Amino acid sequence: MGSRKKTNRRRLGIAAVAGCAAVAAVPALLTVADGATKPSQAVAVPAYLYPGSGGWTSLEGAGLLVANPDSGPGDGRDATYAGAIKRAHDSGSKVIGYVDTGYFGTTGWDAPGGGSSTKSWLGAIERNIDTWYASYGSSGLGGVFFDDALNKCGPEPGSTQYVGLYKKIRDYVKSKDSSAQVVINPGTGTDKCYADAADTLVTFEGSYASYQDFKPQPWEMSADPSKIWHLVYETDASRMSEAVSLSKQRNAGYVYVTDEDNTPADGEAWGNPWDSVPSFWSKETEAVSKN
Repeated sequence: MGSRKKTNRRRLGIAAVAGCAAVAAVPALLTVADGATKPSQAVAVPAYLYPGSGGWTSLEGAGLLVANPDSGPGDGRDATYAGAIKRAHDSGSKVIGYVDTGYFGTTGWDAPGGGSSTKSWLGAIERNIDTWYASYGSSGLGGVFFDDALNKCGPEPGSTQYVGLYKKIRDYVKSKDSSAQVVINPGTGTDKCYADAADTLVTFEGSYASYQDFKPQPWEMSADPSKIWHLVYETDASRMSEAVSLSKQRNAGYVYVTDEDNTPADGEAWGNPWDSVPSFWSKETEAVSKN
């Protein structure tokens, strides 16, 4: 995709290559009849729209949002983003910053700054993490969202080379803020080795049509629901409740459903279904809040 510079555009995981108002940053605990607790579900939003827009404003005061100024933090602090992150933080919400991992160079993509090697990508990722915290740490940045992630433990059976890289960048984030929420997005099911590589994993990203037949990895069904996040686009209003219901059945503690499509604009390689608030937003938050 050339430079892949995509201001406020989609760069959520591409499963085919990897084989990439919300409610609560961590699903709240609900008391059930026997006195035990269980996690409720939360909406978590890839908010790939500029904070000066009415769409972003409608999300402020919500739960988990992914900020994405320029397929990452950009070159430095943007006052509008800083203000939006602070307002969200002060309202009890969490905003995490987008960082592209480029499948750590396994697809041949060039890292920001040049080079397609694992070392080049690791350096670029760490620089982007540094920029996020230098620019927005004081505004209340709540963690990092790692996109274009691998889903296998390593290049061959028994290897942990790939997951080891994600643990390394997880630890780099946690060295900045031990309470940071780290999300990895392969956009598809992962090997179980990834269960402790991040706080949350996006294990589905795709259309409602493909979500109907989606089958989670067996380990995901017994995981803490806050470990699992599903992203579903191209869902019309009549199907939204069904998509949310399916996500609950599939143990997703986080979900986001939108009616936006993923058709690329002319001249673009990827679509962006994350640049507006869905038409059924209030109904979606109501559906998610029901258990």
